[in-house]
Amino acid sequence: MAVLTFNVAPDSVICAVYEDGGCREHGVFEAPETNEALLLRMQRMARLYGALYALTGVGVSLANEQDVVAEDLQTTLQLPVLVTTCGDEATLAQRTLATF
Repeated sequence: MAVLTFNVAPDSVICAVYEDGGCREHGVFEAPETNEALLLRMQRMARLYGALYALTGVGVSLANEQDVVAEDLQTTLQLPVLVTTCGDEATLAQRTLATF
């Protein structure tokens, strides 16, 4: 069981894969200027990590209340999505693992 997390900040996005309680992959990319570009980048990352891990869900933390809708993520990623506003990466991972 693995989950993919996106911790979205105004300038950057931390993307990580957690499996069996530990971080397996970790990366940072510059936050795109539009929500559409952000969703596209999240889709790409989900496909990439989905090919490597058996993803059971996605956790997304939105630091500045970006207008990213859980339904859009769930539809495009075809995975259950937990959207929260927690800023701490470890907390996001724990919540996502517990949920999925």
